[in-house]
Amino acid sequence: MKREALTKRKLYSLLAKLKTSPGDYITIYANPSSFPHYLDGLSLQPKCHIYADEVKGSVKIKTVVQGAEKHNTGAAIYWQQNGNKYIVLPPFAITEDKVSIGEPDTSLLYEALEQEYIMGVMLVTWGSYSIGVFDHANLIESKTGTGHIHKEHRKGGRSEKRFARRTQEQKKDFLRRVSNRIEERFKNYNLDYIFFGGNRLILKPLLKECKYLELRTHKISGRTLDTRHAGKEALNCSLEEITKSLIFTF
Repeated sequence: MKREALTKRKLYSLLAKLKTSPGDYITIYANPSSFPHYLDGLSLQPKCHIYADEVKGSVKIKTVVQGAEKHNTGAAIYWQQNGNKYIVLPPFAITEDKVSIGEPDTSLLYEALEQEYIMGVMLVTWGSYSIGVFDHANLIESKTGTGHIHKEHRKGGRSEKRFARRTQEQKKDFLRRVSNRIEERFKNYNLDYIFFGGNRLILKPLLKECKYLELRTHKISGRTLDTRHAGKEALNCSLEEITKSLIFTF
């Protein structure tokens, strides 16, 4: 099994290749609430019994399960008995459960990729943040800022404790500022998704601090965007990371 993250462009190339490959496929779509248990009933579907055990086993592999839990977008499966075998975890949710036999049915995956979503992005590290709203592929709102946070003091004694208290207060102040900026930038939009990137240890205290996010945890992606810096350049580049799909090839 091979696991890789594909950009939207590379995924489109793979789908085009599938459409021209010879032989019948079973195409399986499962929405987030159905995957993977929807596949348990495949043996009841006409002509599906020859694939059922093999496909069921593939979706229970640990790395597939972990990827599905993080993405929480369902899955698109393209499977030949002797040939190409793919499980695609898309960046955005599959809308329905569907099974077909014959030519690969790429319609629901294209639909998920091409939907014009409004997405909030928050990139946060200790001392810097960059917040933005994307309307499909366009960045329509953004705010980037910094906050001073002292480094840890390691000399010991009272000085160490005093610096530790100061650092904690600075972190609290920084989180309050970021929380306010998030609400200011996000409140005027009906966001379909919210993505977090930066220091993953910040997300939990940020959710506690930010009432706006606390009320919308169901919209926050389980993926943490891979970025070391929370700046405008990273924000502009985040869209490519957001739109990547996770592909398992068997």
